[in-house]
Amino acid sequence: MSQQINLLEERREPLGSALLALASVALMLVGLLAYWGVLLTDSNRLQPSANAGKQELARVKAALQVEQQRQTGGHDGATLKAELAVLRPQAEAVRQLVDQVRSGALGSREGYASYLIVLASISEDGLWLTHVAVSNAGKAVRISGRALRNESVMRYAGRLNKAFALHGVQFNALEMTPESLVRAGETGKPVLTTVSFKLF
Repeated sequence: MSQQINLLEERREPLGSALLALASVALMLVGLLAYWGVLLTDSNRLQPSANAGKQELARVKAALQVEQQRQTGGHDGATLKAELAVLRPQAEAVRQLVDQVRSGALGSREGYASYLIVLASISEDGLWLTHVAVSNAGKAVRISGRALRNESVMRYAGRLNKAFALHGVQFNALEMTPESLVRAGETGKPVLTTVSFKLF
């Protein structure tokens, strides 16, 4: 008795393995397409920045080229002397201003807030200020106002002289002018009689 064995028998793979391989390839293809879409979106988003960078680079190169030309002979000695001649008066004016500020010729570096504090601390019934001017680097103060009575102006002037003595300011002159206030559009009897005054 003899038995035959076929050694060349084909083995068939199950259908499920082929489908699994096909699904893996399809999944990989979908992943690659998604990645390509992300790269394309990023590329489109970054393109304006790249263009702006190219333009800026071109501008800087042009400026560098102009500067190199200027340094290598774009300006001769006469041109530089002319530019210096134009700038010297401006520099001198700035230097004089700085010297005046340092020396105090233009006034106090702190300003005149202390003068306004003194004015605010001195009050007189029936008297109000209409104008305050500080000049001569803080050594001269001019005050204008109105009062209901002459006596109020005299008391106020005395108190101002005492208060401003600490600042080196002296009020040496006083002008008083009587005023009659009437209603707008009416003539006749005044509504209020005041005294307009100036201290300086």
